[in-house]
Amino acid sequence: MHREILESQRYPEITFTPSKMSGRVELQGESEVQVDGIFRLHGTERPMTVPLRVQMKGNTLSARTHITIPYIAWGLKNPSTFVLRVSDKVNVDITPKGRVLPTQSPPTDGR
Repeated sequence: MHREILESQRYPEITFTPSKMSGRVELQGESEVQVDGIFRLHGTERPMTVPLRVQMKGNTLSARTHITIPYIAWGLKNPSTFVLRVSDKVNVDITPKGRVLPTQSPPTDGR
């Protein structure tokens, strides 16, 4: 899969760069937001909106989402063979985690 389909040597990264978030992340508990951004896969960039379920507990943030990528439409080869048939889409589960850090106020004495 990595060598023949994803061509990981040539395209070593798959990225999502967020540009805008719609919705509100609650300081504690669960929230649902929409994140717009650019998804890069196999040398191709496409705009994408990702629904994100966010869980805040203390200063720890975890999230989860599920996206479906029609890999043939993205220019990837169909991995099906004479014997093996696969879907034309791949399902991806994403579970980012992080910490929320306090912001630092700028100095008030002009420095």
